[in-house]
Amino acid sequence: MIKRWFKRWETPLSPEQKRQAIHVIDDWPMVLKDYLQRPLVDDSTTLKDLSFVALDFETTGVDAQGDKILSIGVVDLTLDGIDIASSKEWYICHGQFIKPETAQINGLTPQDLAKGLPLDEGMNRLLERITGKVVLAHGCCIEKAFIHAYFSSRYQVEDFPAYFVDTLQIEKQFSYAGKSGAHSSYQLDDLRRYYHLPGYLSHSAASDALACAELFLVQSKKLTALPDVTLRQLMR
Repeated sequence: MIKRWFKRWETPLSPEQKRQAIHVIDDWPMVLKDYLQRPLVDDSTTLKDLSFVALDFETTGVDAQGDKILSIGVVDLTLDGIDIASSKEWYICHGQFIKPETAQINGLTPQDLAKGLPLDEGMNRLLERITGKVVLAHGCCIEKAFIHAYFSSRYQVEDFPAYFVDTLQIEKQFSYAGKSGAHSSYQLDDLRRYYHLPGYLSHSAASDALACAELFLVQSKKLTALPDVTLRQLMR
């Protein structure tokens, strides 16, 4: 009982401390070894001095243990702007797992995914993109859960080390509307409308990653304290 009580008061390890604790195995893919052998970004860095990768997964559901990733969308950005040319979407060949209810939302078909990548290759490409950067997502618990589930199952790496910044939590933590409860919804499309950003006609991992990146840039302009917040302060 005493040990459990002290456990509650232990300071959680930072992503960098978790990275340092991982024993890298020789036969892991080179991209994974490179990622784990390179220090993560310094969490004392302010947001205005960081590089980000906006990320979105299209999945068959929200259960990271049982559902599947169907596509991965990414785009690079800093607070100075978005690198539109870096926008990518990788289909994952999980067509046999498509559910009618999610297909109505993301429009993905078994035919689309038949041309996709194996999940290992898709995650390797994602690793290449996020190395040395911070992952940005809207409601990042979904992306974080699927990433953790993959690396835990595939390589027995528990609690994969990466820094995640969440535009939904930023809105709750830094905006007056968020702190006062004025928002009726924190959905990505609804927050974009609140900030007078246009909607996208199509729904995909790539367009949602770009939509998240655009929202983040607007938040950084409207919420004037945000650019000088450090990554460590945001992780609290």
